[in-house]
Amino acid sequence: MTSRTWLGGITAVAVTTASLLIPATPASARTPHAAAPAQLAEPTSLDDNGEVSPFIIGGTDATENYPFAARVLTTFPGLGTAKCTGTFVSTPRGRIGVVSNAHCFELEGDTEPAPFTNVQVQAGSIHLDQLVTLNATGLQLHPEWDWMTGADRVADLAVIILPVPAGRRIRAIPIAEWVRAYQKVRLLGWGKTTYDATQPPPVLQQLDTRLATSSTCAVAGITAGELCVAAAANGGSPCFGDSGGPALARRAGSWALLGSASRGTDESTCTGAMIYTDATYYAGWIERTIDGKHKPYRPRPTAPSLTKRHWALAG
Repeated sequence: MTSRTWLGGITAVAVTTASLLIPATPASARTPHAAAPAQLAEPTSLDDNGEVSPFIIGGTDATENYPFAARVLTTFPGLGTAKCTGTFVSTPRGRIGVVSNAHCFELEGDTEPAPFTNVQVQAGSIHLDQLVTLNATGLQLHPEWDWMTGADRVADLAVIILPVPAGRRIRAIPIAEWVRAYQKVRLLGWGKTTYDATQPPPVLQQLDTRLATSSTCAVAGITAGELCVAAAANGGSPCFGDSGGPALARRAGSWALLGSASRGTDESTCTGAMIYTDATYYAGWIERTIDGKHKPYRPRPTAPSLTKRHWALAG
């Protein structure tokens, strides 16, 4: 298989956002119940700090509130906590869920993803110390997800279900209706801002770039249902902790979700092009899953060499 590093269309008319309330308890005030991070030998997926995959390198602090941005934490007992990014998405029926990537919730060799009881979503602010924590009530991985063990679509995609609690307001965005070649995109992520950083950034990071041709991401085995996102002009790119983070497109003054960070083409520096799961391609599955109409995920055996590039973006 090709080398890869797993990292944990826009509407033509004005888009509306859906709202939900989240509790006002700051994430920093909650008692963590994840196991202490541990250093793992290759080809495991968590780094010394429990990071699964990418952080945005070369980006800047968020210039907007991005009330739909989420930080996703998945506890793997005895190993640590995988830290990824996600996006609150609304369906045409008005229901809300969080879109992220499947590799954030499963370790190589496991026959099942982490239970939803091990998943938490932090949201409500672009400041790390002001995030509030929500417990997931459901987790669904795309039924075709298999760590690239075959020649079919990668389908690195997951949806987190969570309640609508009282408290602070966040907003969900729609999935874009279309995507075009070379269009400009904005990336968001809670990943590290330097390759050797040991902590996430205090402020959500953003990076402006554009889509590239599929051939630019060929080394990472791009398949149907995926987008190739070019590194920024300054070499900036997602890295550890940015997995599941959104690629956004803007239309009529609003943001819509184009895709979510899957894996990079350069696992050693986090400076190359990266592959995002195309949310416009999988919009039907995402919306059905949030609405409670999904097919079950059936895990398949995985070779250890296939997990490395995806986990490079998890933090």
